[in-house]
Amino acid sequence: MTGPADGALRIAMPCTGLGRHHRGFEAVTREVHAALRAAPGLRLRVFGGGGELQNDEHAVWNLPRDSAAARWVSALTHHSPYFVEQASFFAGFLPFLLAWRPHLVYFADLNFGNACWHWRRMSGQRFRLLYYNGGPTTRPYTRCDLVQQVTPAHYDAALARGELAARMLVLPHGLALPDSPRPRENGRIVATRHALGVPAGRRMLLSVGMLGATLKRMDVLVDAVASLGTERPFLVMLGQETPETGGLRQRARALLGDDVWIGTWPRDRMPNAYEAADAFALLSLDEGFGLVYLEALAAGLPCAVQANANTAYILGDQAYRGDTSTPASAASLLREALGESTTNAMRHRRLAWVRNQFSWDVLAPRYAELLRAAASGRRPEWEPS
Repeated sequence: MTGPADGALRIAMPCTGLGRHHRGFEAVTREVHAALRAAPGLRLRVFGGGGELQNDEHAVWNLPRDSAAARWVSALTHHSPYFVEQASFFAGFLPFLLAWRPHLVYFADLNFGNACWHWRRMSGQRFRLLYYNGGPTTRPYTRCDLVQQVTPAHYDAALARGELAARMLVLPHGLALPDSPRPRENGRIVATRHALGVPAGRRMLLSVGMLGATLKRMDVLVDAVASLGTERPFLVMLGQETPETGGLRQRARALLGDDVWIGTWPRDRMPNAYEAADAFALLSLDEGFGLVYLEALAAGLPCAVQANANTAYILGDQAYRGDTSTPASAASLLREALGESTTNAMRHRRLAWVRNQFSWDVLAPRYAELLRAAASGRRPEWEPS
């Protein structure tokens, strides 16, 4: 395995959960690669943890976090299974690091990046480390060269706790988007709703995220929908299952009966889910970024979300932003979103908002310059001076 002979910068993009999990980390890894695969002067390689990888993605040996082996090592070492996944992934990645000799490692899994830093310190191997802080973490950024914050709020919070401005910059997620809203096809909508168990004539409220209570507060959404009484929509919750999903299902069945569908949905069918919905809700009090916000808004949906600095930056005045801290306050916001009569003009306006700020047409040149700059040990030239 050798680098390109044309002098291009070699960019390694490792993501430990790629192929097995469906978080923002995995989505952004693939989308950056797709947007920049033909960028001049760059050679990008994606490294994933196995499972359902694409043809141009390299599988790296590791102990997946949900495997019996990772749980056993976790119990033995008192580290989390996710830590075990990252540490073992680094061991599997090391041969690629040695043979391909990337100029830059662009990573989102913090403990994996720490291992790369330690290896660089001990071995003397030359590569730079760009950390994509999509979580976001509040741990110190001492073991990377540059940090990509995805919203100004995370940048400001990091400054407030003492991080150096010289080590950070702001560059949000990008999305691949059409020029105009996808035409709504009744046959496709009917088929999707049938697959999700939505009865004919019922309004469908969609939520997308990890299926649990702690981060995405899906339990609060269930309570809020249940409180709507006879007005309540059919609730569809799609996302990655977690240890909390079983309890969420029990709560949803107890409060909503058959008026709910909870499960994982193929990524390539998500546009159909957004198309079939009447409104979208995500009640997280905060998000690392909130890629699903943009997906829902780009599909033209009225979105009910928590009002905070991140949703103001991502959604502007195009969404129903308010207090979702309690089921009662969340229910009030849901009534507003579900009560909207969405017109084609509104759909176009929402898509235009997302396109103008977050489309790859706008952001791909900035990402390309970021990778060139980080690999060369400088800051991007598009930044204000």
